[in-house]
Amino acid sequence: MATGSLSMRRTFSWALQRRLRNKLHLSRHYSNASITLSHRDDNRTANLGQQETPELSIWKGTDNSEKLSLALSKEWKQKGKEFLQQLKENPDMILEERLMPVKRKKCKAKSGKVHHFVDCRHIRAQGGDGGDGCISFLSVFRNENAGPDGADGGNGGHVIFKALQGMRSLAHLSSYNQAEAGKPGHNKDCHGKNAPDRIIEVPIGTVFKIDGEVVASLEEEGSLFIAARGGAGGKGNAFFATDIDQAPRVAEYGGKGEVIEYLAELQTMADVGLIGFPNAGKSTLLRAISRARPKVASYPFTTRNPHVGIIHYADHHQLAVADIPGLIEGAHNNYGLGLTFLRHIERCTCLLYVLDTSQPRPWEHLKILMNELEQYQKGLSLRPHAVVANKMDLPEAQENLKQLAASLDLPLVPVSAKMGDYLVPLLALMRLLIDHEAEHHLQQMSNVHTER
Repeated sequence: MATGSLSMRRTFSWALQRRLRNKLHLSRHYSNASITLSHRDDNRTANLGQQETPELSIWKGTDNSEKLSLALSKEWKQKGKEFLQQLKENPDMILEERLMPVKRKKCKAKSGKVHHFVDCRHIRAQGGDGGDGCISFLSVFRNENAGPDGADGGNGGHVIFKALQGMRSLAHLSSYNQAEAGKPGHNKDCHGKNAPDRIIEVPIGTVFKIDGEVVASLEEEGSLFIAARGGAGGKGNAFFATDIDQAPRVAEYGGKGEVIEYLAELQTMADVGLIGFPNAGKSTLLRAISRARPKVASYPFTTRNPHVGIIHYADHHQLAVADIPGLIEGAHNNYGLGLTFLRHIERCTCLLYVLDTSQPRPWEHLKILMNELEQYQKGLSLRPHAVVANKMDLPEAQENLKQLAASLDLPLVPVSAKMGDYLVPLLALMRLLIDHEAEHHLQQMSNVHTER
């Protein structure tokens, strides 16, 4: 007996020593690997420092990224000005198919109800509760005590968000979204039915946040996010039957579904955002170039919610244009609901500054608007943008246009949204800016993948 215990002790100590040796070997291996990786990273950093290409300057800090943004802004500024100059010299020039807007054939709706655009919404998702288990005992002919036959309850449904291509707004989202509960179990081992999942469709690019932290981002068509899981179904008393307790009188309640609150936001609200002071003619311009019907009146802050219109081109491309409510000086300090409006601008790819050229010194309005964007978020005013000199049908606008063109180094398009004059060059310029931004984004992504 003593010999057997001694041999077992030796075997145990030998196995313990072997495990310790393996752990020590692995730790040495991991430490050597970490040293090798850090050495490789140092070499890679040194190589990055030697190469002075503008594509790799993204990795070097804020200063170089600002230089890259300025270099890119010079590119689209030059492209925009050259394109407008060609149109000015040759008004009968035939535009490319991708730059040619398609004339609307369908009339605008005559109903007075107008749906504004929603790009941010607080929601609560609650999964369905699980069904309760059943307590039952089977009684059949000539066998009154046939045993427990209480079945399990069904599982509750999940709340799932699915990204869909054809959607653009979050206006259809309800503030409270709950899935169905599972059915309870029955006697004769009849299990409760599982509840179906509640699938809610959202636009591509929807982001879900909890306390400011991104927990999910739906970037591709068909991608799913389980926002709240349903509770599990409770077990019936047939599940708890054992050799010792053959007639259990116990069952489980169904589990409660999750209840989670989210902030749903759109990464990109529109391709182009119309920015300007109140009563600059942004809503009139959107009504002139699309089928959108924002309210138009002669008093400021007529538009309090963004409206989005769709522009169609000859190559079947669709461009979304957003009418952002008017900004005033001090908007970055939340004057005039400024922070709410500035958040909408943050979700636009390109910007159009709409100026009321009939007002005195309209170039100062542009400086104020760009300063408000820069104060809210650094680099926001460096996105591809152009200037729209609106209300050219007024005599005061003709006098201010020459001074405005002399004081700007940006693509400038004089239009009359009320009369519908010079809208085709504006629509072609918008498509040119969007295409340039898309090419730059693809090039930037390819450079990042190449470096990885």
